[in-house]
Amino acid sequence: MRHRLLSASLLGVSLLLAACTSPSSPAPAPGPGPVVDTPTATGRVLTVGPGKTYATVRAAVAAALDGDTVRNDPGTYTNDFFEVNRKITIESASGLARLVATVPPPNGKAIITTNTDVTLRGLELTGAKVPDRNGAGVRYQGGHLVIEDSYLYDNENGLLAASAPLGSIRITRTEFAHNGLGDPGQTHNLYVNEVGQLTFERSYSHSAVVGHEFKSRARSTTITDSRLFDLNETASYSFDTPNGGNLTVTGSVIEQGARSTNSAIMTYGTEGLTREGRTVTISGNTFVNRRSTALGILNPGKVPMTVTNNTLYGLSVTQFLNGTTGTVSGNVVTTTLPLLDTSHPFTR
Repeated sequence: MRHRLLSASLLGVSLLLAACTSPSSPAPAPGPGPVVDTPTATGRVLTVGPGKTYATVRAAVAAALDGDTVRNDPGTYTNDFFEVNRKITIESASGLARLVATVPPPNGKAIITTNTDVTLRGLELTGAKVPDRNGAGVRYQGGHLVIEDSYLYDNENGLLAASAPLGSIRITRTEFAHNGLGDPGQTHNLYVNEVGQLTFERSYSHSAVVGHEFKSRARSTTITDSRLFDLNETASYSFDTPNGGNLTVTGSVIEQGARSTNSAIMTYGTEGLTREGRTVTISGNTFVNRRSTALGILNPGKVPMTVTNNTLYGLSVTQFLNGTTGTVSGNVVTTTLPLLDTSHPFTR
């Protein structure tokens, strides 16, 4: 698959510090136009929506300085594309602010492209398609990215992350759904290349179209208290860690659907164990298989793992372990189909 940073000037930093330390001073103006609404302890709040300071998210992001918050009214923002080069938060005032792509993003990458430390909160991102068929709701290109209480669906990729070995991505209470282009299965609900740490917590990825529900080449990957479901879609692997690395999967429910295009539910090191870590813990999860034939763990390097206290439906312990050794105990089979929770995980 092909993969496709501006600092504040000294004057901008001085103005920002003055605004934070002098309560009687107005917040600095973001270039031409009215002064933003609310100074805070760490930066300004730039408001977006009908009758607000900015009509588009793109304009507010372009005016933002490190530490600012871009706060969007709920509603639909069509073809409101932008790259983020400042350390800011972009969030909805309440509910979800909906960013919809009906044309290709002009940078050929994503609705939102992040190049530094960014928090995205309460955003709905859909429709990203580009000529090279690798468009994304969010394209990560470096720094520390946080995605909270958001919904990324019906894009070529939900999240597509370039390699940034010192970077990190944390995803919380966020849903990825129906992302992917179909055959040959090279687009996914989320696909993260080599970052230092990828964390997926209390989140939900489901119904990827031929691609994977979750694919990570990170040095360290953690999936906890989350759900990965194929449901009635044609997803491939539930989660794929093709280069190894440290991996922790706990407290989660993973369902392989009847139409899945791969017999294995998860992989580890299928494209070479190029990451240094080899600590793997898969414990306290529920695995549901609805495919006629299935394997659990595809582990060609025979890396020893801690695989304990998992509940299995639709496959035996032997099928699940698939030759994996290490600390493997307490894994049990149930004949009662677990109830799958398909509710949205976001709380806004």
